[in-house]
Order: sequence, then structure tokens, then C-alpha cells
Amino acid sequence: MLNWLVKKIIGSKNEREIKKLRPLVEKINALEKELDSLSNKEVRKKSLELFEKIKNDPQLKERITKGELVDELILGFALVREAAKRTLGMRHFNVQLIGGMVLHQGKIAEMKTGEGKTLVASLPAAFNAYTDKGVHVVTVNDYLARRDAQWMGAIYKFLGLNVGVINSDNKTYLVEWVNPELVEKAIEQDLRVWPKGYFGETLSDSQINVEAKKAFFTQLVEVPERRKAYEAQITYGTNSEFGFDYLRDNMAIDLSQIVQVKGHHYAIVDEVDSILIDEARTPLIISGPSDIDPSIYYVADKVVRQLEKDKDFKLDEKNRTAYLTEEGVKKVEQLLGIDNLYDPKNVELLHAILQSLRAHHLFHREVHYIVRNGEVLIVDEFTGRVLPGRRWSDGLHQAVEVKEGVEVKPENQTLASITYQNYFRLYEKLAGMTGTAETESVEFKEIYNLDVVVIPTRKPVIRKDLPDLVYKTKREKWRKVVEEVFLSYLIGRPVLVGTVSIEDNELLSSLLKDKKLLKAIYNSEEFQKRLEELKQKHNLSEEEIKKKLRRVFQFGIPHQVLNAKHHEREAEIVAQAGRLNAVTIATNMAGRGTDILLGGNPEYLAKEILKKKGFENPQEAPEEEWKKALEEAIEITSKEKEKVKALGGLYVIGTERHESRRIDNQLRGRSGRQGDPGETRFIISLEDNLIRLFGGDRVAKLMEFLKLPENEPIESKMVSKAIENAQKRVEAQNFQIRKRILDMDDVMNVQRNVVYTFRRQLLEGQNLKEKIEEFMEDVADLFVKRYAPADEPELWEIEKNLPPEEREKRDYLEKKFEELTGEKITIPIHKEERDKEVELLLERIEQLTGEKVKTTPPQEIDDEEVLSLVEKIEKLTGEKIAVPTIVRDRKDLKRYLVSKMKEIYEKKEKLFGSALMREIEKMLVLQLLDALWRRHLHHLDRLKEGIYLRGYGMRDPVTEYKREAFEMFENFLNEFKYAALNSLFRVGLAPQQPQPQPQPIPATTSNVGELKIGELPPTAPQAQPETKQQEEETKPSPAAAIFNQPQEGIKSVNPAPVGEETIVKKPKAPKPRKLKDRLAQKRKPTKTKPSKGTIEVKPQKDSVEAKPSEGNVYSEPKSGTIEKIPQEDKKGNEPQIGL
Repeated sequence: MLNWLVKKIIGSKNEREIKKLRPLVEKINALEKELDSLSNKEVRKKSLELFEKIKNDPQLKERITKGELVDELILGFALVREAAKRTLGMRHFNVQLIGGMVLHQGKIAEMKTGEGKTLVASLPAAFNAYTDKGVHVVTVNDYLARRDAQWMGAIYKFLGLNVGVINSDNKTYLVEWVNPELVEKAIEQDLRVWPKGYFGETLSDSQINVEAKKAFFTQLVEVPERRKAYEAQITYGTNSEFGFDYLRDNMAIDLSQIVQVKGHHYAIVDEVDSILIDEARTPLIISGPSDIDPSIYYVADKVVRQLEKDKDFKLDEKNRTAYLTEEGVKKVEQLLGIDNLYDPKNVELLHAILQSLRAHHLFHREVHYIVRNGEVLIVDEFTGRVLPGRRWSDGLHQAVEVKEGVEVKPENQTLASITYQNYFRLYEKLAGMTGTAETESVEFKEIYNLDVVVIPTRKPVIRKDLPDLVYKTKREKWRKVVEEVFLSYLIGRPVLVGTVSIEDNELLSSLLKDKKLLKAIYNSEEFQKRLEELKQKHNLSEEEIKKKLRRVFQFGIPHQVLNAKHHEREAEIVAQAGRLNAVTIATNMAGRGTDILLGGNPEYLAKEILKKKGFENPQEAPEEEWKKALEEAIEITSKEKEKVKALGGLYVIGTERHESRRIDNQLRGRSGRQGDPGETRFIISLEDNLIRLFGGDRVAKLMEFLKLPENEPIESKMVSKAIENAQKRVEAQNFQIRKRILDMDDVMNVQRNVVYTFRRQLLEGQNLKEKIEEFMEDVADLFVKRYAPADEPELWEIEKNLPPEEREKRDYLEKKFEELTGEKITIPIHKEERDKEVELLLERIEQLTGEKVKTTPPQEIDDEEVLSLVEKIEKLTGEKIAVPTIVRDRKDLKRYLVSKMKEIYEKKEKLFGSALMREIEKMLVLQLLDALWRRHLHHLDRLKEGIYLRGYGMRDPVTEYKREAFEMFENFLNEFKYAALNSLFRVGLAPQQPQPQPQPIPATTSNVGELKIGELPPTAPQAQPETKQQEEETKPSPAAAIFNQPQEGIKSVNPAPVGEETIVKKPKAPKPRKLKDRLAQKRKPTKTKPSKGTIEVKPQKDSVEAKPSEGNVYSEPKSGTIEKIPQEDKKGNEPQIGL
């Protein structure tokens, strides 16, 4: 009650946010008449002046970056609106100005469908582009990126800003005028699409200046260099491409290969809920070839086809996992002729069998993927679109390929990865827009620190959302859907039917062609009654209905199908879905981002008219032809619009509830745009996945209790509540998964930032000499910890305790130093140098005390007496004295090792010269960093695979992952520092010869012949490294012998990948009784295979992999891997680590 009263008096938080922005809207509107009086040239000049002012004022740029509502924003927004009026004939409404300011502040603007989000984004995009720091506009697919850039490009080009577009097919575009001469002419003659002196909110089609509209046409011009798009002030592209370009930039081997040259300043994410929430479970991964033999999946497939569901294996459909029963394990062992399926040597085989079970029973053709041209293509479950070039990871894609009988491509391993959450948190300022965000406001705030502001609609929403119709079976549900579509078609009302899969999409399409079913529906009493009512209500022509019926009973109901198989025509189909008699069937989110205009879109229709006249490219049509076509299209769509409105507007039918209420609301939002009439209804069944898996029992019991027949639906608040609760449970589960993914990736994010920052410094030419000297300090420190442990002083107090005849006891440390540097050293005990230093010590004491200390010859003074002399001088002077030829303690030992490394390094630098040495440093260090980082990522992947088994031991998997991942990263850094020094100390004597560019390993498919159950396929021969770099990755580095062992303060970690021989840390050997025995003991690195127990398939999201494209291994892959990793919702503070 109190909250309600407070809201009533001062308004809600959202209302207060809007209220603050209204005065700025009034100021922008006040400038409109002034700008309208200016010529095109003068408006352009004002824009360029503002550009220069902001670009050259660092403080102003910083304030704009922070999202402050600076005074310059008023002029900036007013200029954008003026440019939109003159080039597109579109004027930003007041609520759109508010939306633009919310985006500029770095918040999420929730705007209903049809409120013009694309136009809204042009305001903050152009204004922030004036800083010249780069603005990224993120869309959900390539088509929308191209469309929006080309459409809004006219505004930006008019203001003097450049626009680029990046696409997933590796194509890059710049937005240019179609005819620059016409543009100059239009500017000179002050031609405008929006009439001068007209200040209405909207422009009717008849008021448009067609000559000006054609003059300001833009086009996309392909350019060869991707960085050109990023050099523009504004860049449009998809979320995945921005993410992959970031990863590819951090795999570049030269600064010239980096494309995101302006960094991550400001991003505006269109359909922000789809990108930051729906796809947040799918990390971006760039992957390369793995060495796992794909023929193992043929064996797994043959086994799985002989297993019985529920008897041999069980499925968890909620989490998309499968596991074998005890009976199933025995059957598999019998089929394969093996004793123990869970033997460590059978780990890869077991994994392949579990993935094959998932492929056969949880991933379905036409739902999760399609097969086209002998290739398995993933279908995005949220949008229904095909994801070309992407592959599921962890062997799932190979299992599906075997199932479908297509060529099996080798499995890949991770080369670079990042989640969408951590990628978008790179931006200094992030904003987004969508029609449905408020329900996810808590997640947006918690994960991205983004506030959600609901923007009021320009006109009240008058759409009718009818209650759900729930049927007992799918059969009755589909019959009802067909009945609704049939009735709508006969009266001419446009209808849009949303399905959740391609399979449902094509099923409904076939039902609309089923003449027997259509006749049965038409002859039913209920249908005749409803048709008669509608005839009278809308005064429909009997002749027109009979004409349609003849067509229906001959060919079926005419309709357009929009799914992953027809995505090329997506925008065109959706744009015309509001025309009279239109029937459109679309998968889930297909067509999102394209407005459905009642009566149709006149520009699309004009293009169709021109195509019929023989103009394949309408933009090349003569001006008169374009004008005639547009006028004809405007006349047709205007008449149809009024008729559709009279029929009740667009009718949207949902055929299944989505796991998220937000997606359902988005489907509803396709109807009733900008105050138009409309109607929506969900027609569902108890056999639908959501209800079946998450709450169908209660509803089914209710229907049994009421004794309702199958063909009679139930409309009940209890049913609606049960469905809503089911959706809430799924939403909560998915939220926890996304949080766990973030927790897990935050661990890697710390490591990734350390490596990528250092890598960028290398590419930018940072002087590595100081860093190399730091490496020497660190490596020397590790040498001392390893070979001169604090608890065994007899090993490091060498000069103090060991006479010369026992110096072989120090040989091991000297040997390891030789392995590192390639040069032999002797721990100092050189007689002549020692005698000189003793004499100097005696002289110094004589100077300080005025009396001789000892007359014994220096060579007869033992080390203990020398140290006494040193201590005496230190006591007299208060200064610390270092005697180079006497190692007194671990500190002296470290100092000596560092001095020797520097000495060796100086010799190398003199040999090659400073300039060349810097290049050698950069080349070798970069190559080693990349090779070891890839191996580290591989180890982290394997760690993730088994980490959840720790839960059975009552240990928190995420905490365990964080601890072990940190230890692994410490080992990675230590090994990298050692390997860098090792390579630099051993660099050859022919430094001028260029290193060969690494070539990609060709993808090959094993030639698998007839496989018999009980016989494993022959292992493919081990591929030989084709380059020096690949060889470095395949053979263990000398560093592993040192750093992959237990160190002080670092516990043993076993990150070994399954089925792959990996260097692991050597367990500490039992301590021998005698020192001589211990020193004589061999200390060689061991290679072992980790012992693995049972394997559990983790719940996964569709993952996506990409192979490196032609060229070197660092060149751009077509796509990346996306994988869902279930993780615990816990967060810990990471220790500070770095290079």
C-alpha cells in the first residue's frame, strides 16, 4: 500500500527517468525550425564543425564516453533528425529522442515492436561517432547488419560520417552513395525528401519528394580489407563477428593483421535480450584440428544402434544428456569384445558412445540441424536460422555426421575463446534496445551493470491478447491451428503462425495443403457458424469467398514458409506478411527486426513491380520508372491497409510456448505496432515439450478430472498458471547456467587479459629487453627453489660446506643451467679469483681498523674465515658486501645465476646487434606464447570436462576449477618464461634468414572400411608436424622438465587431456637417507597418461566451431565454437598474476 502511494505521488523509478529527459526533448524540438531554414550545405557544415569540436576536446570526449547529457547532445540529436528528414523522409518522434538519450547514457531502452528502434539507434550512434573513437552497432544476423547500415547510412553520410559493415562470410563493406553526382546536385539544389517548412510528426507517402529520395540512395561497396570497416566512425555487424574478430586480433602475428583498430569504445546492441541473454550460454570459440581419430565415431554409431532406450540407456531431455545403465554397459562391452568399458584406455570410446546416444535421441533433423549438400548445418534454436560454418564441439558434430551418413570431419581443439558476457564487458560504454527486457532487468544489472528503461509508446497499444487454448494432444492442436488459418484466409485477414522448429514449420505447411483435412474442417458445424458470423460482421462478398474455396480445395491454402531453409527471402516475406490474404508460417524468431506493416511495405512492393518490368536491380531503374512504381505501390498498400484494419489487423498464432516468456511476448509483439489493431493467441497441447517436461502432469490430471474430450480445449487460470510456472523454472535454470558460465569464464578472463595484454605490447613493438631480464630473475628464483630447497642447506651452502673434491654434488644444478642456456657454468670456487678477493678483504679491514688482521697467505684461508672477514667489514661499515666468487646463501646463488644469464645474453646481442636482437626476441617470444597458450586452453578444456565429478566427493566443482586453473596458469607462465629464455639463448647464427610461415594442417577424413563390432578401427598414423611451430606444440619443451613438477607453494595439477600423452608434474621422490644418494638420483621429467574413471556427458548448448582459413594458422577462421558449459554459481577473488 505504501509503495503504491509513493509511486502515485512521485512516480515509479522508470517514470522519473523519463521525466528527467523531457526538458532535453523540448530543447531539441526548439532547434528544429532553425535547422529547417538552413540549406543542405549549411546543415552539413554544422555537423562537420561539431565533429571537429568534439574530436579535438579530450575532456568533452571523456564526458560523452561516460554517457553524460552534455549540451552538445542537443545540437547533435537535432542534426541527426534533420538529416533523417532530408535523406529518408523520416522524423524522430519525441519518444524516439528519449530512447536515443537512454542509449547514449549506456542503458537498455525497452521499446515495443514497430516503435522504430533502428531509427532510434542512429541518434546515439552518430553523436558518439563524433568522438572518432568508433561505434559498434550489433545486430542478430548479417542481413540486418547490411540492411540497417545501408538504410541509416544515408543519415551518416549526409552528416560526414563513414560507415562500415562486417559479415560472417568474411565480406566487408563500406556504405557509399549510389550516385555521388546526384547527391551533390541534391545538396546544391537543396532537394529534400521531407518538404521544407513542414513540421508534422509524420509524412504521408504522397508528400515524399521522389527525386530527392532517389538521389540519397546508398549502396554497400565490398572492400578487401576488414579493418576498413573498423576504421569508419560507425561499424555494423553481428555479435559473433565482433567477438570472433576480437579473438582473431589476439591471434595475429603482426600489427597490420589487427582489424579492431579503435578498440572497444561504445556498442549499441539491437535485440539485446537475444544476444546478451539467449546466446549467453554459447561461448565463442575459435578452434583448430585435433588429433582424435574420427573413425571411432563409426564404431560408436554401430553400437548405439543396437541399444534399447530405458533398458540400456536413459535420457535427460531437460539437460540434453544421456547415460548408460549397468545392463547397457555390459551389452556395450559384449558388443565390443572388451572387459571394462571404464578402463582408462577406453575413455575416448566411451565418450564417443555417449555423444552418439545424444546425436541419435536428443538432436533431431529439421529441429536442431538440417542436412544440405552433404553437410550437417546447425539451426539456431532461438531464431530458426542456419548457422553456416559452425560446428558442435566435443565430438557431437562428428556423431551427428555419422548418424546422417555424411562425410565426418575431424574434431577440433580450442585455439581462443571468450563468452559474450566477457566480450561485451570490454566496452567502455554498452547500450541495448529490445521490445522485451524489463523481465530480465535483474540479470542485465547483475551481469552487465545495465539499467533498463521502458520507453513509452507513441500511441496506446490496442492489440488483443486472447487466452491460451490448451488441447490434450498435438493432433487436435494442429487441427485447430489449421481451422484458424483457414478462417482468416477466407475473410482476407493476414495471419502469422509462429512455430518452434523447422519440423513443425513444414508439418503445418503440409497440413495447409491437405485437401481432405480442409474439407472436413469446412464442413464442420462450428466452422460454418463462425464463417457466417464473420461474413455478416465484415460484409464480405459471397463470390470472393467461393472463389477462394475453389482454390483451397484444388491447391490448398496459399502461404509463405519462412525457416532456416528459406532465410534468403526472410525480410521480403515478413515485410509483406501484413497484406490482405497473407498467410505466413515462421519459425520462432524468424524475421525479427523487420516491421510487418498492415497492407504491406510500399518500397518492397515497388521493387517487385520494377522486377516484373525487367529491372533486376531497382536502384538502376530510370527515375521516372521508379517514381511510377512507388506511386503504384503506395496506392495498393494504402487501400489494403484500411481493409486489414477493418478486419482486426494482423492475427498472430503461437503453436507452442517457448521456455522463456520473453520470447512469447516477442511473437505477440509482431502484431499491433504503433497503435494498429491486432490479435494474438497461443494454441498449445499437453504433448508440447515445455509442458511435458516442466509441468504437464498437473494440467493433464485437471483435464482427466473434468473429463474433457480431446477436441475440446481448456481455458483456465490454473492452466495458465501452470504454464507460467514451468516457464519460470526453465528461466531460473537457464539464468543459473549463464551465471555459472560467467563464473567459469571469469577465471579464464583474468588469464586471457594477462596474455592478450602482453601479446599486444609485443605487436606494438615494446622493448622486450627489460621483460627478458625480469624473466631471468623469475627463472633463477625457480631454479633456486627447485634445486636449492630451503630445508636442505647442504645443497646450497656450497662454498661454505663443500671442499673442492666434493664439487660433483653441485653438478645437477649446473647441468640444469646448461640445459637452459646452452653454456656450461661452474658454481664459483675459482682459486685465483678467490685469492684476489681475500686479499682485497684483508686490505679493506686493515684500512678500517688500522691494524693487520692475519698474516696467513690468502690461499690458506678457508671459506668460513672469508665469511667472517665479510661480516666484520659489514659490521664496521654498515654496508652489505657481495663476494662474486663465494655463494653464501640462496640469495647469492640467485644473483650469480642471473649475472651469468645476463652475461650470456649480452654476448648474443653483440653478435646480432641490438635492432636485430629486438626482432628475434619479438618473433620467438610471440611464437612460444601462442603455442603454449593453445596448449593451456586445451588443458583447461579437459579440466572442465571432469571437474563436475568432484561434486561426488563433496567438493564444490567451481571452487576446484578456480584453484586448479590458477595453478595451471602459474605453471604455464613459468614454462613460458623458461621456454622464452631457452630459445633466445640458443638462437642460431643465421638470424637474417626469414622463418617459414606456418601452414594449416589439411583436414582429412579417415578411410574407414568395414568395421565389425568387437574390433576397434586402426588408429590413424600420427601426423608429422609440418612446421617448426607445430613441432614445438607436439613435442614437450625442455621447460616442462623443470616447471611441470611440484614447486614451493604450488600443488600438483594434472590437466592432461583424455587419450593424449601429456607431460605432468613429477611426484616428489622419497628422500634418500644419504645426501650423495639423493644427488646421484636421476631427475628426468616423466610422461604419464592420467588415470580416468567414469565419464559423464555434461549438458551442452549447441556449440560452434570454425577451421582456420587458408594461409597461416593465425589467419581468419570462418566462424567459432559455441558451447554451453554448466557451472556453479560461485565467485571467488582471483589472485593477482601476470607476465
